[in-house]
Amino acid sequence: MAPHIDRIQPDQGKEGQKWVTLQGDLDGTTKLLWGNKEVSVDDTFVENYGDSTDVDVEVPPGKGTVHVVAVRDDGKSNSVDFTYV
Repeated sequence: MAPHIDRIQPDQGKEGQKWVTLQGDLDGTTKLLWGNKEVSVDDTFVENYGDSTDVDVEVPPGKGTVHVVAVRDDGKSNSVDFTYV
């Protein structure tokens, strides 16, 4: 079953901001697609809470509103929006 993002918090911020948290079925995530950027899971902080996993990420460069997607071996998640302010 593919990963699933339940929410992103906060859903807006600035480049370089620490941390934005993705919450959901994200165990085993290998990378994030953040707009047109790829963020390796090695550059994130992952926390497991039983049936839920948080992935904390530093906001990469960008502007406007971008789609954020989690990727693992069994597929891609739904997308959530993040807005640069």
